[in-house]
Amino acid sequence: MAGFIETLLQEAGIPAYVNQAGLYGAVGEVPPTETWARIMVVHEEQAEEARAIILEYLEGEPEHDGRDWKCPRCGEVIEPQFTQCWNCGRDKPRETLS
Repeated sequence: MAGFIETLLQEAGIPAYVNQAGLYGAVGEVPPTETWARIMVVHEEQAEEARAIILEYLEGEPEHDGRDWKCPRCGEVIEPQFTQCWNCGRDKPRETLS
């Protein structure tokens, strides 16, 4: 999920990265909250915009218009209910989510 949100923000023009993604193996050795992946926004002034994008996504599944979409990476044609290319794994571009 953290990687998907990182991509969602980057496609919206907000530089972001996942921090602590590799600490899951330490579960049980350190407090659980110390092992959770964190989404880090590079520019603090974009934090509120990033929060709004994340909340919009988490409020529910994106609506689709019933049209197939074309993967920008490999060109595969994907059915509208899917949000990821089954050929190369690329996430559906944000502009085609609505």
